[in-house]
Amino acid sequence: MRKGRLLRKLIAALMMVFMMTPVFATGVYAAPPGEVHAVWITFMDMQKLLQGKPQGVFDSGFTAACDKALANRCTDLIVHVRSHNDAVYPSSIYPWSKRMLNGADPGFDPLADMVSIAHSKGLKFHAWINPYGYRNGVYENPEYVSQDNIVAGVAEIVNNYAVDGIHFDDYFAPVGAATNNQMVQRVYQTAHAAGKVFGISPQGNVENNVAMGADVYTWLSTPGYIDYLAPQIYWSDNYSAAGNVPMYTKRLNQWTAMNKAGIPLYVGLAAYRAGSTLASDRGWAMRSDNLLTQANQAAASGWKGYFIYSYDSMNSPVCQTELANLLNR
Repeated sequence: MRKGRLLRKLIAALMMVFMMTPVFATGVYAAPPGEVHAVWITFMDMQKLLQGKPQGVFDSGFTAACDKALANRCTDLIVHVRSHNDAVYPSSIYPWSKRMLNGADPGFDPLADMVSIAHSKGLKFHAWINPYGYRNGVYENPEYVSQDNIVAGVAEIVNNYAVDGIHFDDYFAPVGAATNNQMVQRVYQTAHAAGKVFGISPQGNVENNVAMGADVYTWLSTPGYIDYLAPQIYWSDNYSAAGNVPMYTKRLNQWTAMNKAGIPLYVGLAAYRAGSTLASDRGWAMRSDNLLTQANQAAASGWKGYFIYSYDSMNSPVCQTELANLLNR
């Protein structure tokens, strides 16, 4: 009898320890083997985390962001570090970021802190750069725009920080496909010289990429440009006012067919559209399993994971049902 009571007490104590273990501990959530699950932390997210914050407050906030990413089963962070030809790290090329740091030296190195915190949590860290600082027909800080600066800026990051990779998004300047390809190839070589990966997240609309000089056909057919591509396929399969166009599936199949070189593909998922009432894309209001279905379709087509846009969505109440369903894969 005494042994039985002792055993019951031991079991109760172990259950209490288990129940008190933080659910955000590294390793609790894991992606399926071989898959990458990433989240984009935008410069708008960084404004909230970094702007006007002392080092201790920023580090605590970024630690919480890592925990949130882990709770959503992420393996990688894609973090804006140079969005408008300015930087969130001490650079010999670019000034301090206006949008993320009010253009002032914060008195510490945010990039060094972020890389250290992410790695301590078991997350990989990719430095997200807008190479030209070009948006809506305008160059931000145009005096810093040159291909040599772009490449030297990448070298500055990969040689001075333990980042896992360099990431570009879909903002390409109208300089022509040949010029963009030369720049992309030089960045790839610079990243690889330091043992880092380099990938791009183009628009989901292939024709738009071609029109702006983002030569996605070459990148997916010729080795030596990118290590991965993460197209932003931000449509549901109930697209159009009638909700009867399977646009996500069409785009997914188009990108899959283009991948002649077998480059790893990750799908960009529009978590920010969850629950929205778009007249042109009914699916986001009709269903709450869009992201789950899309991730499963991509995996079935041989894609290697997904990127969630964006971190802000992980904190949005309207997105929680979609994200919870995504966790049930």
